[in-house]
Amino acid sequence: MTPLVAMDDAALVASLISKDALTEADAERCLSASRETRLPIERSLLEFGLVEEEVLFRDIAGQIKVPFLTNIAPEVDLAMRLDLGREFLKSADLVPLRLKDGVLEVASANPRVQDALAALAFRHKAQVRMMLVPPAVLAAAIDGLDWPEVDQAATSASDMDVEKLNALANGGPVIRLVNDIISRAVGAGASDIHFEEGESAFAIRFRIDGVLRDGGTIPQASRAAAVSRLKIMGGLNISERRRPQDGRAQVSVRGRAIDLRISTLPSQFGESIVLRILDRSRVQLDWAQLGYDAGMVEQLRAIMRQPNGLFLVAGPTGSGKTTTLYAALTDIHDGSRKIVSVEDPIEYALKGVVQVPVDSAIDMTFARALRAILRQDPDVVMVGEIRDAETAEIAVRAALVGRMVLSTIHTNDAPSAVSRLIDLGVPPYLLSATLRGVLSQRLVAMTCVDCEGAGCQACADTGQAGRTVLAELLEMSPELASAISDARPLAELRRCAEAAGFVSMAQRAADPAFRQVAVAQHLSQIIGS
Repeated sequence: MTPLVAMDDAALVASLISKDALTEADAERCLSASRETRLPIERSLLEFGLVEEEVLFRDIAGQIKVPFLTNIAPEVDLAMRLDLGREFLKSADLVPLRLKDGVLEVASANPRVQDALAALAFRHKAQVRMMLVPPAVLAAAIDGLDWPEVDQAATSASDMDVEKLNALANGGPVIRLVNDIISRAVGAGASDIHFEEGESAFAIRFRIDGVLRDGGTIPQASRAAAVSRLKIMGGLNISERRRPQDGRAQVSVRGRAIDLRISTLPSQFGESIVLRILDRSRVQLDWAQLGYDAGMVEQLRAIMRQPNGLFLVAGPTGSGKTTTLYAALTDIHDGSRKIVSVEDPIEYALKGVVQVPVDSAIDMTFARALRAILRQDPDVVMVGEIRDAETAEIAVRAALVGRMVLSTIHTNDAPSAVSRLIDLGVPPYLLSATLRGVLSQRLVAMTCVDCEGAGCQACADTGQAGRTVLAELLEMSPELASAISDARPLAELRRCAEAAGFVSMAQRAADPAFRQVAVAQHLSQIIGS
């Protein structure tokens, strides 16, 4: 294949300026960001929203001397015949158009795709000819390709079974049964309802204050109808029993609107179904009500007042990370800043916040949504979770160019969040320049005040009632920033943090006042004895 002409960033920018497609100030800002983030100039221009896709890629095509197309029609089954899967095409930023007389025509939105083209040429023993297209055109072309679907006939119930289950699931008795279970769970303050099919029983358990408690059983004769009822509520396929499914529902319980997230999982004796209960009337978005002391609240507010940077909330699933971010957004909302979030899913509607849901069905990932959000001129951006290298890269870059970015991350403590981001590919020098703080937290069960832990009717004889937060806050200091930039080991980062006043969760848990309200057994499970 003929090698592509190398990209010249300065020449591209100069050409765009000469055509009044870009100002000199914006060009300098973009070049500077590209140098610092090592991101291709064309991606920076797009993500900053400075140049239209078609204008930019038409100019690039002229520079690297390849045809430019705004409309493509790939051969329907060519990608499949070449054994090129959808994920490969997306990662390689290309799609095959046609193969004829030993020439493979390929459309790409990446002017630096030389290596992938060379691999295609070698693998298929063909001459590869590239056409440049805007990213939106390429994405639409890849999404429009058809791959063979798995035959689901063997995994679905018969039509007769489906009709029977539909009739049973929509009958009065099973509707009352399921509604009663949900009502009892909401009344008990449960966060989740677990329906677990066993060999001889269909068990129900409620998660209350982080602990699973017995909620009774469903009669054997009503098992199939109850499962189908739950699936219907969530808009799921009642005949699909061998694949996991996820759905949402909204119900009214005692005059309160309750959102339900429904998850099904095939198991040995049937299906395990979990309902996450989102009760908007019970959510607390106030720092003090969540259990934070006044000193830490002031530290958090000082971080949030900064015009840019990255702030993370760390902890395992179920530790209240999203609620903490919601509290932060509620606290800083005063109408003077545009706040946008991308979440999976949106758990509660926040006043004054533009909330964007992740949707895997249309490839609306955290990373893709975040790119689009950055073109919306936001001041504060909340990313539901940093779970991959691409999202981490975009979040850090957004913080670098003037946005305050809030997100969550799965690590055991605050210092480990630094190592996690570096493991995801964030350059240490860039992380040290953007990170403002990391809050790591756990939710700890509190001793029932009515019985002082002995067990009573108010706490269902458990000795505990409610939960409070146990947290540690890592704030940046010049010494810690220098240690991060130099990529020093985690142990050394901890020492730098402690020298600057960092107080760990274990140290806070040792406070006699905290131990007086916390359930000792639960506390020892979290931090060790």
